[in-house]
Parts: sequence; structure tokens; C-alpha cells
Amino acid sequence: MTDEPRRVAIIGGGIAGMSAAFSLATQAKRWTIDVHESKRCTGGRAGSFLDVKTGDNVDYCQHVAMGCCTNLLTMLRDAGIPQWYTRYDSLTFHHPDYPPSKFAKSNWLPAPFHLLPTMASIHYLSWKQKAEIAQATFRLMRTKPASLRAVHARQWLTSVGQSDSTIRDYWEIVLASALGDTCERVSMAAARKVFIDGFLATKSASDVLVPKLPLATLFGDRLPAVLRDRGVNVFTASRVSNIKQHDDQTFAVRIDDSVLHYDHVIVALPAHGLAKIFSPSIADAAGINTDAFANVPYSPITGVHLWFDRPVMPDAHAVMVGTLAQWLFRRETSGSPSDAKNETTDVSHYVQVVISASHLLKGQEASQVVAQVTSEIKQLFPLARDASLLTSRVVTDPQSVYSLSPSVDSIRPASVTRLPGLSLAGDFVQTGWPATMEGAVISGRMAANDVLTRFGCIPVPIDTLSQKSLASRLLIR
Repeated sequence: MTDEPRRVAIIGGGIAGMSAAFSLATQAKRWTIDVHESKRCTGGRAGSFLDVKTGDNVDYCQHVAMGCCTNLLTMLRDAGIPQWYTRYDSLTFHHPDYPPSKFAKSNWLPAPFHLLPTMASIHYLSWKQKAEIAQATFRLMRTKPASLRAVHARQWLTSVGQSDSTIRDYWEIVLASALGDTCERVSMAAARKVFIDGFLATKSASDVLVPKLPLATLFGDRLPAVLRDRGVNVFTASRVSNIKQHDDQTFAVRIDDSVLHYDHVIVALPAHGLAKIFSPSIADAAGINTDAFANVPYSPITGVHLWFDRPVMPDAHAVMVGTLAQWLFRRETSGSPSDAKNETTDVSHYVQVVISASHLLKGQEASQVVAQVTSEIKQLFPLARDASLLTSRVVTDPQSVYSLSPSVDSIRPASVTRLPGLSLAGDFVQTGWPATMEGAVISGRMAANDVLTRFGCIPVPIDTLSQKSLASRLLIR
């Protein structure tokens, strides 16, 4: 192991870039580690905005973690900020025509059978649908992921006997939330990752963790502060325009009007941003097809932000079925006025509605969307019947997540490039995970390990939850 100081640049201050920085700072304490973020705040797509009408810091779109996101949760734990998430071990599904259905794990059955009793109790699914789901799930556990990479989810689900109604009422609901796109578009390998590793790997894998604070506070304030305390230089409003390699395999990175020199560069930008900083010669040497990444299709996610004059839902979150709204999140109080700056005093009246794969909303007026989801909330929650909507905001990110189709999955690059000294990070990197915070953290660890291994340091561990899964160990062929 060498203790020679090195200089490492991380281009991009999203979750992937900060994961790489955190891993490097843990293993190589004497190195110079610079994070360059072009925006004024780190966090990437996990960010917030200030609503001028209410003075609230509002997340663009609610980002939740699951118990299966072990690498993300480990990073938050090691950073000392896991207490800013609330962990829930159950979900409640609401359908306009049926009583609420609670989705909770069994206390006595081991994984992957711990969800069988709760599946049987879902009111809006018929027994025929439940039998179809059980049969397909068992088949999915016995199917190797590699055999599903070229297959669309709907194609595979139909081939194993899933009816249109079962796909609509079960598979589509979960996949739209987890993958941000529809069954027609996503690969079945990605779908398997969600169901087998997301729900069935361990008893805690399907737990939902909801942040108590705005994402800009968590990933734009708290985590960068931890990085700085560990010696990482985090620069915001620091725009990288190009990268050049010297004959000695060091790199010159142009940042605004200056040039800095580094031993290794990690590029942690979205896929469509690679072409902006890679010259054709660098891209060719690294084996990076920037044109292919520039044309990767994305799926939009819409956040509908609602402020009512009174509480409208009894629980902190809810899953909606048979409605335009898919997830509802009621803002939780932080317990500390200093952590809730710029927020209204009574924050329980704010609700965010998340609509994933919101392709059909293109061209619709915001007022139409607000009217429909407000009507759905009033229909499903008695508390909301007499509530008045004070103000609203509709925010759609057209590039929220890349559409993980089989063709996109086939071009996802490795973190290690053909050019020594240049690594990639980001949720588009081939991590085995879809476009999630967990995938971003894993990619950052992969990139950091490329650097650490190159310079003779001990790499950081990457947890692969599927290896611990009873489904993977006992049932897969």
C-alpha cells in the first residue's frame, strides 16, 4: 500500500460524485480530493427549490430509500446523518373502489416468504390476480437476470400468464415507482432487481425510508459538510469545460478560466452530459460512446405540490392505485426549528404527489393536473373532504430518470474505462441497479475503487444484497 499523496478530481457533485469522494476520503486521507459541481448546490437531481408563495423549501421530487439500499444507508450511517430519515416497515395502498390495504411483512415467516400473508390481504386484487402474481414471482426467482436483459417487462410478464389487469394493478404500480417508467419500456432484468432484491432479499429490504428534511439540506448541506470535515474540497458553481491528458498520464482539467492538474479524474455527470467535456480523442481512448449516451431516452417524473388549510391524510405517506396520483407524502416535522428554516410553522398541511412515467401529462395544463389529484385525495381521505387548497405547484423533470429499456441497459458503461486515470460514476453506469440513489452510490464506490486499486490502496467494500438473498441462494437456477 502506498501513502504517496495523489490529486483526484471528481466532476459532478450529485450523489454518485459525493459517494466517490466519501469513499476516497475514508481510504486515502492524505490525498487532495476536489469535487467540482457546476450548480450552486450539490445533490444533483436530489434537490429542492424555494417556493416563493409559501417560503417552503420543496423537493423537486420526493426521493425515498428502501431497506435494500444497503450501500446508500451505509454511507449515510458512516456520515452520521441516518437519523434524518424515518424508517417505515409497512405501506398502505388506497384504491377508490376498495378499503385501504396494508402491505406489511410477516413477523414469523423468513424471507422471501415474509410477504405472502400481506399479498393475500390486498383488497383490490382478486384471488385470480394473486395466484398469477405468486406464480410469476416464483418463476422470476428461478430465472437468471442475464436471461432477462433483452426482454421488456410486459413481454415477459405476458409470457408467464400475467393478465392485463394484473400487470396494471400490481406490476405497473411497483415498476413505475421504482424504475420511473412503464412495463412496455423497461427491461425485465431491471424489474427482477426491484422485486427480488428490492422486496424479497431480506425481511427489511422492502422497508421505506423517507427523509425528514428537504433534499437540499441533506445532500446540499449536511453531506458536503461531512466531506469537508474529512478533508474533501467541495466546490460549487465550478464548471468543467474539458479534460486533456498529458503524456505522463496526468490530466489537465479546465474549470472556468483556470486549469488544474490531477492524477486521476472521476466523471460523475449524467449520461447526456459526457459529450460536453470529452473531446473525441479522450472519448475514443477511454472507449466511451458519447453519442450513444447523449441520445439515451429519459422518463419524466412529475411532482404536484399542494398546500391545504388543514391536514388531509392520516399517515405520512400512501400508495395510490387506480388514480393519476401514485404516491402521496405528507411532510414530516424535523423537531428542530433550525432544521426547518424557510418552512411554514404548520408543515403537516403540505402534501407532495408523485407521478412517475408522466408521459401522458405532456401538454396538460397544471390546473388540470392539480384539480384531478386534489379530487382523488378528497375522495380517498375523509380528512380532506372539507379542506381548502391554498396554493399549488406542478414541477416536471423531463430527464428525471433514464428509461432502462433493454437497448439502454446494453450500452451502460463500466465504471473503469480503457483510459488509465479516468473513471465514470453515475446511476447510468452498469451497477446492476436501475436509476436509483443506491445505484448512484454503488457507481461512486466503483469509481473510487478504480482509483484506490490503481494507486495501491485498499478498496472500499460494495455490498451486494442479492448475494444474501434466500431467493438467490436457494431458488435461482
